[in-house]
Order: sequence, then structure tokens, then C-alpha cells
Amino acid sequence: MKTINFAIIGCGDVTEKKSGPAFQKLEGSHLAAVMRRDEEKLKDYARRHQVPKYTTDYLEILRDPSIDAVYIATPPQCHHFYTLEAAKYGKAVYVEKPMATTVEQCKEMVEACRKRQVPLFVAYYRRGQEKFRKVKELLESGAIGKVRSFSHLYVSPEPKLDPNRAWLLDKEVAGGGLLFDVGSHMIDILLFLFGEVDRAHGLSTNQGQVFEVNDVTSGMIRFRNGVQGTLQLSFNGGGHQDELRIVGSTGSLSLSILSNDPVRLEGEEGVREFAFDPLEHVQMPYIKRVVDTLRGLDDYDTSGAYGLKTQEILEAFEESSAVIYN
Repeated sequence: MKTINFAIIGCGDVTEKKSGPAFQKLEGSHLAAVMRRDEEKLKDYARRHQVPKYTTDYLEILRDPSIDAVYIATPPQCHHFYTLEAAKYGKAVYVEKPMATTVEQCKEMVEACRKRQVPLFVAYYRRGQEKFRKVKELLESGAIGKVRSFSHLYVSPEPKLDPNRAWLLDKEVAGGGLLFDVGSHMIDILLFLFGEVDRAHGLSTNQGQVFEVNDVTSGMIRFRNGVQGTLQLSFNGGGHQDELRIVGSTGSLSLSILSNDPVRLEGEEGVREFAFDPLEHVQMPYIKRVVDTLRGLDDYDTSGAYGLKTQEILEAFEESSAVIYN
């Protein structure tokens, strides 16, 4: 069976451990090439990760007939451009989250890949992890009865400016600061667990006025299955909190979205906790689904639509507005 040859465009921090090694370790996958504009860092990456081909020219990768798919791991500002270019050359796309910096860009990415019949995957990798698959299984099996509502509280201290990651707090480059970087995972997991959205609206504020991006967001989402709830995200608070609580007619589930803490189930039969082994490469289970789908062994969504839906909600939250679906 065919091995999928991947190339990475933008081999920065996220590719060092979270994602990059998965393309080398998974059956049916091969990391054939990497691209980065900084030649010194590019050569160092290729040497350390034993990647046979490296280049500072993205077109050299896209024009290579041996490359089947590209992983776009640049800052969000570049996701739109590289996705459209990859689609033009018929390469399957696995693009980092957030999908882009605006909803309009995401729509153009989805349409470009659809027209060229190019698979488009967005790196909302928590969907692939055992922890969240178990939560979904518990909900669908009726472990807490009929799901009624949820609330998610996330608190982290005001970020310190890291020169190597300053782009995260640059609205032009990253779109919406930590809301887009961290909050996107939270919204995606809610979509994964509860399905199609009916409406969402939010309110965001730049309380600290330290950076140009908002640092507090309050959001509400109602799903078509009747589940509704709130998100309170404070990127300027004291200490750290991360708890998603899901309430059902006969019990509740409590879990962290970003950490690997156990999932706590309180139901009619008492309290149970589910623990999960830490992952060496957190994106690996999700990338396996990408690889298997490209090899014809799985049928994961190749439309990129889930990434677009998350972006629509992010943008509504960021702009203190609403998005309503028919």
C-alpha cells in the first residue's frame, strides 16, 4: 500500500515534538522534505530530524511530484496563502490551527481545496486523543443521562512577551491572540462533543491594554441538539484554571481541555475517574487518521468544514457579535 510522502512548510517549535516526529513514526507516512525561510535554522532542523530534502523555496516542494501532502505549520497569517498554493499543485493539506486569521480566508481555503478535489485537514488534534474520544463515548452512552448544558472556565496569567513567539500577540499575524491560539481548541472540542451549532455570541475586551489583542472573552453557544452553555476565558488572571463541566439529567462530567488530568464522572452509580497516559507526540493519534484517510484506510472529514465552523465562532467572540445558523 502507498506510503504518503509529507513535506512541512514552516518547521518551527510546534513541529519539534508535538507533530513533526509523527510523520516519521507512523506506518504509511514519510517525512520527505521541510521548508523554512531561515536557512540556518532549516539546515539544523533537517539534520536533527534526518529529513532528506530541505529548501527555503516552497515552490520547490509543491512542484515535486513525489510529495503527496504538505503540513503547513507557519504562523496563522500564512495559512491561507500556502493552502491555496498547495491546492493549485494538487497537494493534500494538513494546516495548523487556527485555520487562518479570518473567516473569509477559511472559506477561500475550503473552496480552493474543493475545486481541486484536494483533501483539507485542520490540526484540531485533540479530537484524535483517547481522552476526548472517551468523553464523547460516555456522553453518547448516556452515562450522565440526557446532556443539558456545559460551562467552561479557563484562566491563565497575563502573558509575558517571548521574542521567539511574539507573533502570537500580534493581531495581524495571529488573528486574535490567545483566544485564537488556545480558545480555538476549546471551541473545537465542544463542536466535536455536541455537534452542529444553532447560534453563538460573545463579548471580548482588552482589559489589560498591554497588547493589541483582547485578553478576556465571555461566550455562549447553543447546539441544535438543545445543549447550551458558556465559556469564560481570562488570559490575564491569577493562577491557572481549566475546567469543562458537562451537566446531564442524571449526572455530570468534569475535565480539563488543555491538561491531561483525569476525567471525573459523577453519576447514579457514584463517582468514577478515567486517567490517560501522557502522549509523547500530542498530534500523533490525529495525524494517524489523516495518514490512514489519505491511504484509503479511514474516512475522516477532508472538507476542512469543521475548521471553518470554529473560525466563525472565534470571530464572533472576538468581535463581540453573533453567528446564527439556519
